[in-house]
Order: sequence, then C-alpha cells, then structure tokens
Amino acid sequence: MKVMGLHVLAEIHDCDMELLRDLHQLEALVRDAAGENGLVVENSVFHQFSQDGISGVLIVPKANLTIHTWPEGRRATVDMVTCSEDMNPLASCESLVSKFKASHMTAKSNKREIEVPFAMAV
Repeated sequence: MKVMGLHVLAEIHDCDMELLRDLHQLEALVRDAAGENGLVVENSVFHQFSQDGISGVLIVPKANLTIHTWPEGRRATVDMVTCSEDMNPLASCESLVSKFKASHMTAKSNKREIEVPFAMAV
C-alpha cells in the first residue's frame, strides 16, 4: 500500500464563543492557520446559520479543510484531507487551537492508502 495523504478529524474544545460566531474573523483565522502551515488557499466559502453556527471550506492544492462551529457548545470540528504525504494537517488544526483560545483538541488521523500498482476495475 502507498500512502497518498492523511485524513484528520479534530474536535476543538472550550473555544472563545465570540470567535466561533464571527463569520469574517473565523474565516480570517482559518486562512491564517492554513497559511502558517504552507497551504495556499485558492478558494473558500463560509456560511453563517441563523443559530450562530458557521460552516466553512478552504480549497487548497492537494487538500481541503472544512470547519463547523457550535458557539453555544464552545467547540469546533475540523475535517482535513490531504493528497500528499508531505503535508501535516495536524499542524493546521493545532494552530486553530491557539487562535480559538481553546483548552484542548482531540483528533484522529487516518492514512489514505492505495494499492500499488493502482488499477481500476472495468
């Protein structure tokens, strides 16, 4: 099996509630965290729901990052998929812990693997 990248699922706990409900500030912080870890954002979409929560996605070459916030629970979830084993998605998640003034993060990381040689069934 060849490792093609990583898939990280992170829960960020006890965040600053106001940061999690401010659409523009949240997008800026997520973009900053990505940039600090060498990711170049090509596009992004963030949406604020009527109940204060925000969902957003960053599209970067060979990766994507999604975030969902629950201000009332003071938490955010991050889902990051990379298509290169040279990337460190946990670093971007750890940057968000600091930016959100959170107490801690729990995360799971899964290797994205394919069989080599890769052949598609016809």
